[in-house]
Amino acid sequence: MSSPEPSPNRRGRALASSSGLLLVLAYPQADIGWVAFVALVPMLVALRGCDPAEGARRGFAAGLVFFVLLLHWIVRVTVTYGHLAWPVGIAVLLLLVAYLAAWVALFGWVVASIGRRWGGTAAIAAAPVIWVACEIGRGQVLTGFPWGLIGYSQYRNLPLLQAAAAGGIYLVSALVLAVNAGLALALIRPRARAPMIAGATLLTIVAAAHGAGLARLRSRAAPGPAIEVAAIQANVPQDRKWDAKEQAAIVADLERLTREAAASGARLIVWPESSSPFPLSFPPAPGAAPEPAANRGYLEWIGRMARETGVTLIVGGVDYRIAGGRTEALNSALVVGPGGVPGASYAKVHLVPFGEYVPLRRVLFFVDAMVEGAIAAFAPGTRVEALPTPVGRAAVFVCYEAIFPELVRRLARDADFLVNITNDGWFGRGAAPRQHLAMAAVRAVESDRDLLRAANTGISAVVDSSGRIRARTAIGVTTVLRGRLAAGGTGRPLYARTGDLFAWGCVILALLLGAASRGTAWRRAH
Repeated sequence: MSSPEPSPNRRGRALASSSGLLLVLAYPQADIGWVAFVALVPMLVALRGCDPAEGARRGFAAGLVFFVLLLHWIVRVTVTYGHLAWPVGIAVLLLLVAYLAAWVALFGWVVASIGRRWGGTAAIAAAPVIWVACEIGRGQVLTGFPWGLIGYSQYRNLPLLQAAAAGGIYLVSALVLAVNAGLALALIRPRARAPMIAGATLLTIVAAAHGAGLARLRSRAAPGPAIEVAAIQANVPQDRKWDAKEQAAIVADLERLTREAAASGARLIVWPESSSPFPLSFPPAPGAAPEPAANRGYLEWIGRMARETGVTLIVGGVDYRIAGGRTEALNSALVVGPGGVPGASYAKVHLVPFGEYVPLRRVLFFVDAMVEGAIAAFAPGTRVEALPTPVGRAAVFVCYEAIFPELVRRLARDADFLVNITNDGWFGRGAAPRQHLAMAAVRAVESDRDLLRAANTGISAVVDSSGRIRARTAIGVTTVLRGRLAAGGTGRPLYARTGDLFAWGCVILALLLGAASRGTAWRRAH
């Protein structure tokens, strides 16, 4: 007896799921960026003609496949460093993935609703707007998690990436969706006039953006004075960093690499996030002065290196403050000038939920016990501004902050260059460090500023203001990355002045389209 034919809904969900499978190939590890231009075509075709509830299911299926494959490394992080059992680590991944896939389900629901109201051509043509609205939604709600936006698949496609200077990463996402929508329209009704015109229009917009990007790359003004820089990649494994027996070896390596970088001509040297086992200050002891005490021995050691080499250092480390009568730990970066005197510091503003703090701690009181106290108890910084250094104003952002375009835009308002310090040792050697670098590189285009990235275990990199990765290190090596940064870029691009105006415009338009389509359906039903 032959097996029954799969239902149309099952076929539609399988077709949508294939989009998730294709899309992940556009990101590191596979890193086949052009696949993103066709990956969503199956899902868009699958959404044509289905009801909104089924559209949501098909979108959810696509999102589930995509995010499981994109974020599989989270299991390793939670099991290795969160001390969770493997089944619990997998459950954590699936919970996060289900939440993220819900945004793709929302996309499917809105597109299908528009299709019911105005037809498949209008629904697919509107897909770029709806997709961007959902992307910025997941970048904002519940502190935001904008990891793996579709625009990041084009981090090596420099002509198209230049659109980020005008509308941020969300405009790049819209252009990628426009190609998918144009191809989907060509497939569903290749001889019909309206789909042909709509598809051609979308593809023409993308071609124009590509041409404008090429023109921008060719017309770039000569950069300003160059600064010789170096990133120290200390390569300290997570299980070694806080071992008291390893402290002497770690700081000896830091000093050796720093002096090596200075001898090569670097005038600015950057250490990664939390690369040293020593804090910048100590919390006040019971009965002592009610202020944190500077770690004088450690700071004097750093200052002596800066004086003897004549360089400016930016070092990552744990600092403390008193707020509301409580002692709070800060994930900080400190400037030490060539005179050896500590200068300005920046405390990480956007912390990692369930990594650096437990959100809603009163409700989720059990989480810390589950992971045996592995979640750090950091407090967010309060100042969002570039740090003055003797070689220029540095917009310093720490690790996870690299994925938040609006935060880096604010930091870079009056900056001469960008500095990203990070510790990707949590991620191992897989896709995550490469995905993280791709997102950090886009921040250089949005702000029109060169970027120096210092990563504890890699990938450290030098990125120019066009997004070109000029130099990078391998993962898991102890090394010094040398390069040059142009101070000041060529001006403030449109994105630096207007922020996510384009993306929020997409949100407004998506809400209007969704409301209009559902309002019509309600009137028909009544």
